[in-house]
Amino acid sequence: MKAFSLSEDQIARVIGAAAADELSRRFNRHADFLTIASWTQNTPLGRGGLSLDEAEKAACARRAATLFGLDADYLAARPAEKIADWAHDLAAALKDGLTSFSFKPAARNDEDAAYSHRADAIYQDAAAAANVLYGRRRLLSFVAPHSLLGLELSVLTPNLLGIEAVDARGMTPDELSKNLLFGDVLVATPTLWRYMMQEELQAPDNSLAVSFGEPMTPELAVDMRKSGFGVLRELYGSTETGLMAWRDSPSEAFVLFDHWRREGDGLMRLCPDGEARQVEAMDRLTWEGERSFTLSGRRDGAVQIGAVNVFPEAVAETLRAHPHIKDCRIVVGRRGDGAARLIANIVLADKTPPNERTARDIDVWCRVSLRQQERPQIYNFEMETGAPA
Repeated sequence: MKAFSLSEDQIARVIGAAAADELSRRFNRHADFLTIASWTQNTPLGRGGLSLDEAEKAACARRAATLFGLDADYLAARPAEKIADWAHDLAAALKDGLTSFSFKPAARNDEDAAYSHRADAIYQDAAAAANVLYGRRRLLSFVAPHSLLGLELSVLTPNLLGIEAVDARGMTPDELSKNLLFGDVLVATPTLWRYMMQEELQAPDNSLAVSFGEPMTPELAVDMRKSGFGVLRELYGSTETGLMAWRDSPSEAFVLFDHWRREGDGLMRLCPDGEARQVEAMDRLTWEGERSFTLSGRRDGAVQIGAVNVFPEAVAETLRAHPHIKDCRIVVGRRGDGAARLIANIVLADKTPPNERTARDIDVWCRVSLRQQERPQIYNFEMETGAPA
Protein backbone atom coordinates (compact mmCIF):
# COMPACT_ATOMS: atom_id res chain seq x y z
CA MET A 1 0.00 0.00 0.00
CA LYS A 2 1.58 3.27 -1.15
CA ALA A 3 0.19 5.23 1.80
CA PHE A 4 2.19 3.03 4.15
CA SER A 5 5.42 2.93 2.15
CA LEU A 6 8.43 4.66 3.63
CA SER A 7 10.83 6.90 1.73
CA GLU A 8 14.58 6.68 2.26
CA ASP A 9 14.46 10.07 3.96
CA GLN A 10 11.84 8.81 6.42
CA ILE A 11 13.81 5.63 7.06
CA ALA A 12 16.91 7.75 7.69
CA ARG A 13 15.07 9.87 10.27
CA VAL A 14 13.94 6.73 12.08
CA ILE A 15 17.48 5.31 11.98
CA GLY A 16 18.94 8.52 13.45
CA ALA A 17 16.45 8.58 16.32
CA ALA A 18 16.91 4.86 17.02
CA ALA A 19 20.70 5.29 17.02
CA ALA A 20 20.46 8.05 19.63
CA ASP A 21 18.30 5.82 21.80
CA GLU A 22 20.66 2.86 21.39
CA LEU A 23 23.70 4.95 22.31
CA SER A 24 21.92 6.14 25.43
CA ARG A 25 20.75 2.68 26.48
CA ARG A 26 23.82 0.63 25.74
CA PHE A 27 26.75 3.06 25.96
CA ASN A 28 25.44 5.82 28.26
CA ARG A 29 26.11 8.33 25.46
CA HIS A 30 23.65 11.20 25.45
CA ALA A 31 23.18 13.81 22.74
CA ASP A 32 21.07 16.92 23.16
CA PHE A 33 17.65 17.19 21.53
CA LEU A 34 18.72 19.61 18.78
CA THR A 35 21.76 17.50 17.84
CA ILE A 36 19.66 14.36 17.41
CA ALA A 37 17.10 16.31 15.36
CA SER A 38 19.89 17.43 13.01
CA TRP A 39 20.87 13.86 12.06
CA THR A 40 19.70 13.42 8.46
CA GLN A 41 20.50 11.16 5.52
CA ASN A 42 23.78 12.97 4.91
CA THR A 43 25.03 12.75 8.49
CA PRO A 44 28.28 10.71 8.71
CA LEU A 45 28.33 7.70 11.00
CA GLY A 46 31.86 8.58 12.05
CA ARG A 47 33.71 11.83 12.69
CA GLY A 48 31.66 14.96 12.11
CA GLY A 49 28.40 13.10 12.63
CA LEU A 50 27.38 10.36 15.04
CA SER A 51 31.07 9.68 15.88
CA LEU A 52 30.47 5.95 16.28
CA ASP A 53 33.26 3.57 17.21
CA GLU A 54 33.11 0.00 15.90
CA ALA A 55 31.08 -1.39 18.81
CA GLU A 56 28.61 1.50 18.67
CA LYS A 57 28.27 1.23 14.89
CA ALA A 58 27.52 -2.50 15.13
CA ALA A 59 24.90 -1.93 17.84
CA CYS A 60 23.19 0.86 15.90
CA ALA A 61 23.19 -1.26 12.72
CA ARG A 62 21.52 -4.13 14.59
CA ARG A 63 18.93 -1.75 16.05
CA ALA A 64 18.13 -0.29 12.62
CA ALA A 65 17.70 -3.71 11.01
CA THR A 66 15.56 -5.24 13.75
CA LEU A 67 13.34 -2.17 14.01
CA PHE A 68 12.21 -2.84 10.44
CA GLY A 69 11.75 -6.56 11.02
CA LEU A 70 14.98 -7.75 9.41
CA ASP A 71 17.68 -10.06 10.73
CA ALA A 72 19.87 -8.30 13.28
CA ASP A 73 23.00 -8.84 11.16
CA TYR A 74 21.47 -7.65 7.89
CA LEU A 75 23.57 -4.45 7.77
CA ALA A 76 26.68 -5.92 9.42
CA ALA A 77 28.63 -6.77 6.28
CA ARG A 78 27.44 -3.77 4.24
CA PRO A 79 29.78 -0.79 3.97
CA ALA A 80 28.27 2.41 5.32
CA GLU A 81 29.71 5.89 5.81
CA LYS A 82 26.46 7.85 6.26
CA ILE A 83 22.98 7.25 7.61
CA ALA A 84 21.85 7.35 3.97
CA ASP A 85 23.79 4.16 3.25
CA TRP A 86 21.85 2.22 5.88
CA ALA A 87 18.59 3.82 4.74
CA HIS A 88 19.26 2.81 1.12
CA ASP A 89 20.05 -0.80 2.06
CA LEU A 90 16.95 -1.05 4.27
CA ALA A 91 14.71 0.49 1.61
CA ALA A 92 15.96 -2.09 -0.90
CA ALA A 93 15.29 -4.94 1.54
CA LEU A 94 11.79 -3.64 2.24
CA LYS A 95 10.86 -3.13 -1.40
CA ASP A 96 8.58 -6.16 -1.34
CA GLY A 97 6.84 -4.88 1.78
CA LEU A 98 7.26 -4.73 5.52
CA THR A 99 6.06 -7.70 7.54
CA SER A 100 6.89 -6.57 11.09
CA PHE A 101 8.39 -3.87 13.28
CA SER A 102 10.28 -4.23 16.55
CA PHE A 103 10.24 -1.49 19.17
CA LYS A 104 12.09 -1.10 22.44
CA PRO A 105 9.97 0.10 25.36
CA ALA A 106 10.62 3.42 27.08
CA ALA A 107 11.49 1.51 30.28
CA ARG A 108 15.15 0.53 29.98
CA ASN A 109 15.75 -2.06 32.68
CA ASP A 110 16.79 -4.50 29.95
CA GLU A 111 18.68 -2.90 27.04
CA ASP A 112 17.79 -5.83 24.75
CA ALA A 113 14.05 -5.97 25.53
CA ALA A 114 11.90 -5.36 22.45
CA TYR A 115 8.34 -5.97 21.29
CA SER A 116 7.56 -7.18 17.78
CA HIS A 117 4.35 -6.16 16.02
CA ARG A 118 3.01 -7.24 12.67
CA ALA A 119 3.22 -4.44 10.13
CA ASP A 120 -0.48 -4.64 9.34
CA ALA A 121 -1.27 -4.00 13.02
CA ILE A 122 0.97 -0.91 12.99
CA TYR A 123 -0.77 0.29 9.83
CA GLN A 124 -4.12 -0.35 11.51
CA ASP A 125 -3.10 1.90 14.39
CA ALA A 126 -1.98 4.65 11.98
CA ALA A 127 -5.31 4.47 10.14
CA ALA A 128 -7.15 4.87 13.45
CA ALA A 129 -5.05 7.94 14.30
CA ALA A 130 -5.72 9.35 10.84
CA ASN A 131 -9.45 9.16 11.49
CA VAL A 132 -9.24 11.48 14.51
CA LEU A 133 -6.79 13.84 12.76
CA TYR A 134 -8.66 14.04 9.46
CA GLY A 135 -8.96 17.47 7.86
CA ARG A 136 -5.55 18.79 8.91
CA ARG A 137 -3.34 20.50 6.32
CA ARG A 138 0.08 19.58 7.74
CA LEU A 139 1.42 17.53 10.62
CA LEU A 140 4.36 18.87 12.62
CA SER A 141 6.02 16.52 15.08
CA PHE A 142 8.13 17.37 18.11
CA VAL A 143 8.70 13.68 18.91
CA ALA A 144 11.32 11.19 17.72
CA PRO A 145 10.00 8.71 15.10
CA HIS A 146 11.68 5.50 16.36
CA SER A 147 9.08 4.50 18.97
CA LEU A 148 5.83 2.71 18.13
CA LEU A 149 3.60 5.76 18.65
CA GLY A 150 6.26 8.12 17.31
CA LEU A 151 6.47 6.20 14.01
CA GLU A 152 2.71 5.81 13.72
CA LEU A 153 1.95 9.48 14.38
CA SER A 154 4.86 11.36 12.81
CA VAL A 155 5.43 9.20 9.72
CA LEU A 156 2.65 6.73 8.87
CA THR A 157 -0.37 8.88 9.76
CA PRO A 158 0.59 11.87 7.56
CA ASN A 159 1.47 9.43 4.79
CA LEU A 160 -2.01 7.99 5.00
CA LEU A 161 -3.68 11.42 5.13
CA GLY A 162 -1.61 12.57 2.17
CA ILE A 163 -0.39 15.66 4.01
CA GLU A 164 3.04 17.17 4.52
CA ALA A 165 4.95 15.93 7.56
CA VAL A 166 7.36 18.41 9.15
CA ASP A 167 10.04 17.31 11.62
CA ALA A 168 9.84 20.16 14.15
CA ARG A 169 12.37 18.73 16.62
CA GLY A 170 15.04 21.20 15.52
CA MET A 171 12.81 24.27 15.86
CA THR A 172 12.85 26.65 18.80
CA PRO A 173 9.43 27.71 20.16
CA ASP A 174 9.83 31.06 18.37
CA GLU A 175 10.57 29.31 15.08
CA LEU A 176 7.66 26.96 15.66
CA SER A 177 5.28 29.88 16.30
CA LYS A 178 6.35 31.42 12.98
CA ASN A 179 6.02 28.11 11.10
CA LEU A 180 2.62 26.98 12.40
CA LEU A 181 -0.16 27.63 9.91
CA PHE A 182 -3.97 27.60 9.94
CA GLY A 183 -5.16 23.98 10.04
CA ASP A 184 -1.90 22.42 11.26
CA VAL A 185 -1.62 19.64 13.83
CA LEU A 186 1.33 19.57 16.24
CA VAL A 187 2.35 16.31 17.98
CA ALA A 188 4.31 16.31 21.26
CA THR A 189 4.49 14.67 24.69
CA PRO A 190 3.17 16.54 27.77
CA THR A 191 6.75 17.24 28.88
CA LEU A 192 7.46 18.94 25.55
CA TRP A 193 4.12 20.73 25.67
CA ARG A 194 5.03 22.17 29.08
CA TYR A 195 8.30 23.42 27.66
CA MET A 196 6.52 25.06 24.73
CA MET A 197 3.96 26.68 27.02
CA GLN A 198 6.72 28.06 29.27
CA GLU A 199 8.33 29.53 26.13
CA GLU A 200 4.96 31.09 25.19
CA LEU A 201 4.33 29.23 21.94
CA GLN A 202 1.47 30.80 20.01
CA ALA A 203 -0.73 28.83 17.60
CA PRO A 204 -2.90 30.15 14.74
CA ASP A 205 -6.64 29.55 14.43
CA ASN A 206 -7.89 26.01 13.83
CA SER A 207 -4.70 24.39 15.13
CA LEU A 208 -4.90 20.93 16.70
CA ALA A 209 -2.63 19.73 19.50
CA VAL A 210 -1.91 16.00 19.92
CA SER A 211 -0.40 14.59 23.09
CA PHE A 212 0.70 11.10 24.12
CA GLY A 213 3.28 9.26 26.19
CA GLU A 214 2.29 10.39 29.68
CA PRO A 215 -0.94 11.65 31.26
CA MET A 216 -2.14 15.10 30.26
CA THR A 217 -3.00 17.33 33.25
CA PRO A 218 -5.96 19.76 33.35
CA GLU A 219 -3.56 22.64 34.06
CA LEU A 220 -1.53 21.93 30.94
CA ALA A 221 -4.66 21.54 28.80
CA VAL A 222 -5.85 24.99 29.91
CA ASP A 223 -2.49 26.54 28.99
CA MET A 224 -2.54 24.87 25.57
CA ARG A 225 -5.99 26.22 24.81
CA LYS A 226 -4.94 29.71 25.91
CA SER A 227 -1.97 29.53 23.54
CA GLY A 228 -4.34 29.16 20.59
CA PHE A 229 -4.94 25.43 20.11
CA GLY A 230 -8.67 25.18 19.61
CA VAL A 231 -8.75 21.38 19.60
CA LEU A 232 -6.83 18.89 21.77
CA ARG A 233 -6.41 15.15 21.20
CA GLU A 234 -4.81 12.90 23.80
CA LEU A 235 -3.92 9.42 22.56
CA TYR A 236 -3.41 6.35 24.75
CA GLY A 237 -1.32 3.30 23.98
CA SER A 238 2.05 1.72 24.59
CA THR A 239 4.96 -0.06 22.93
CA GLU A 240 3.62 -3.33 24.30
CA THR A 241 0.00 -2.99 23.13
CA GLY A 242 -0.20 -0.48 20.28
CA LEU A 243 -2.52 2.51 19.94
CA MET A 244 -5.73 1.93 21.88
CA ALA A 245 -7.86 5.01 22.62
CA TRP A 246 -8.28 8.79 22.51
CA ARG A 247 -10.01 11.68 24.26
CA ASP A 248 -10.38 15.47 23.91
CA SER A 249 -9.89 16.53 27.53
CA PRO A 250 -8.19 15.22 30.69
CA SER A 251 -11.58 15.41 32.41
CA GLU A 252 -13.11 12.94 29.95
CA ALA A 253 -12.80 9.16 29.67
CA PHE A 254 -10.72 7.60 26.91
CA VAL A 255 -12.71 6.08 24.03
CA LEU A 256 -11.51 2.87 22.36
CA PHE A 257 -10.62 2.92 18.69
CA ASP A 258 -12.78 0.69 16.49
CA HIS A 259 -10.28 -2.19 16.41
CA TRP A 260 -10.55 -2.67 20.20
CA ARG A 261 -13.31 -4.23 22.31
CA ARG A 262 -13.92 -4.53 26.00
CA GLU A 263 -13.81 -8.15 27.18
CA GLY A 264 -15.08 -8.23 30.75
CA ASP A 265 -12.47 -6.21 32.64
CA GLY A 266 -9.91 -6.80 29.90
CA LEU A 267 -9.33 -5.90 26.26
CA MET A 268 -9.62 -7.64 22.91
CA ARG A 269 -7.83 -6.43 19.78
CA LEU A 270 -9.50 -7.15 16.43
CA CYS A 271 -6.51 -7.75 14.15
CA PRO A 272 -6.52 -6.98 10.40
CA ASP A 273 -6.43 -10.69 9.54
CA GLY A 274 -9.66 -11.27 11.49
CA GLU A 275 -8.04 -12.72 14.61
CA ALA A 276 -9.30 -11.49 17.98
CA ARG A 277 -6.42 -11.29 20.46
CA GLN A 278 -6.58 -10.68 24.21
CA VAL A 279 -4.32 -7.84 25.38
CA GLU A 280 -3.51 -6.56 28.85
CA ALA A 281 -3.15 -2.79 29.09
CA MET A 282 -0.10 -1.43 30.89
CA ASP A 283 -2.42 0.56 33.18
CA ARG A 284 -5.32 -0.53 35.34
CA LEU A 285 -8.51 0.52 33.55
CA THR A 286 -11.69 1.69 35.27
CA TRP A 287 -14.52 1.12 32.81
CA GLU A 288 -17.27 3.73 32.43
CA GLY A 289 -19.07 1.89 29.68
CA GLU A 290 -18.45 -0.70 26.99
CA ARG A 291 -16.06 1.56 25.09
CA SER A 292 -14.78 4.16 27.56
CA PHE A 293 -12.43 4.05 30.55
CA THR A 294 -10.20 6.09 32.85
CA LEU A 295 -6.72 5.18 34.06
CA SER A 296 -6.12 3.98 37.61
CA GLY A 297 -2.32 3.65 37.76
CA ARG A 298 0.33 1.44 36.20
CA ARG A 299 0.28 -2.32 36.76
CA ASP A 300 4.08 -2.52 37.00
CA GLY A 301 4.64 0.36 39.42
CA ALA A 302 6.24 2.62 36.80
CA VAL A 303 5.66 6.36 36.68
CA GLN A 304 5.83 8.27 33.41
CA ILE A 305 8.28 11.17 33.34
CA GLY A 306 9.07 12.81 30.04
CA ALA A 307 7.20 9.99 28.22
CA VAL A 308 9.67 7.49 29.70
CA ASN A 309 8.59 4.77 32.12
CA VAL A 310 10.61 5.17 35.32
CA PHE A 311 10.67 2.62 38.13
CA PRO A 312 11.19 4.36 41.51
CA GLU A 313 12.51 1.23 43.23
CA ALA A 314 15.12 0.69 40.49
CA VAL A 315 16.24 4.31 40.92
CA ALA A 316 16.49 3.80 44.69
CA GLU A 317 18.57 0.66 44.16
CA THR A 318 21.00 2.60 41.97
CA LEU A 319 21.42 5.28 44.62
CA ARG A 320 21.99 2.66 47.34
CA ALA A 321 25.13 1.62 45.45
CA HIS A 322 26.71 5.02 46.17
CA PRO A 323 29.37 4.72 48.91
CA HIS A 324 27.88 7.65 50.86
CA ILE A 325 24.35 6.23 50.90
CA LYS A 326 23.19 3.64 53.43
CA ASP A 327 19.56 3.52 52.28
CA CYS A 328 17.29 5.34 49.86
CA ARG A 329 13.57 5.62 49.27
CA ILE A 330 12.13 7.27 46.15
CA VAL A 331 8.71 8.91 46.23
CA VAL A 332 6.82 10.59 43.40
CA GLY A 333 5.79 14.20 43.91
CA ARG A 334 4.01 16.72 41.71
CA ARG A 335 5.18 20.11 40.53
CA GLY A 336 2.84 23.07 40.40
CA ASP A 337 1.97 22.29 36.77
CA GLY A 338 1.00 18.71 37.67
CA ALA A 339 4.11 17.05 36.22
CA ALA A 340 5.57 14.12 38.15
CA ARG A 341 8.99 14.41 39.75
CA LEU A 342 11.14 12.07 41.82
CA ILE A 343 12.12 12.88 45.40
CA ALA A 344 14.98 10.94 47.00
CA ASN A 345 14.82 10.38 50.75
CA ILE A 346 18.37 9.35 51.62
CA VAL A 347 19.92 7.85 54.75
CA LEU A 348 23.62 8.67 54.59
CA ALA A 349 26.37 6.27 55.54
CA ASP A 350 27.93 6.66 58.97
CA LYS A 351 30.15 9.74 59.40
CA THR A 352 28.97 11.22 56.06
CA PRO A 353 27.95 14.87 56.59
CA PRO A 354 24.64 16.05 55.05
CA ASN A 355 26.24 19.06 53.36
CA GLU A 356 26.40 20.65 49.92
CA ARG A 357 29.53 18.71 48.93
CA THR A 358 27.81 15.39 49.65
CA ALA A 359 24.75 16.49 47.69
CA ARG A 360 26.91 17.47 44.70
CA ASP A 361 28.73 14.14 44.82
CA ILE A 362 25.43 12.23 44.80
CA ASP A 363 24.10 14.41 41.99
CA VAL A 364 27.16 13.62 39.83
CA TRP A 365 26.60 9.91 40.55
CA CYS A 366 23.01 10.24 39.35
CA ARG A 367 24.06 12.02 36.15
CA VAL A 368 26.44 9.19 35.32
CA SER A 369 24.30 6.25 36.44
CA LEU A 370 20.74 7.35 35.58
CA ARG A 371 18.92 8.70 32.57
CA GLN A 372 17.68 12.27 32.74
CA GLN A 373 14.09 11.20 33.48
CA GLU A 374 15.26 8.94 36.34
CA ARG A 375 17.23 11.59 38.21
CA PRO A 376 15.63 12.87 41.42
CA GLN A 377 14.86 16.57 41.45
CA ILE A 378 14.88 16.85 45.26
CA TYR A 379 17.23 15.19 47.79
CA ASN A 380 16.14 14.84 51.40
CA PHE A 381 18.76 13.62 53.90
CA GLU A 382 17.19 11.61 56.72
CA MET A 383 18.38 10.14 59.98
CA GLU A 384 17.97 6.40 60.66
CA THR A 385 14.61 7.10 62.27
CA GLY A 386 13.35 8.82 59.12
CA ALA A 387 13.55 12.34 60.57
CA PRO A 388 15.19 14.94 58.30
CA ALA A 389 18.87 15.49 58.98
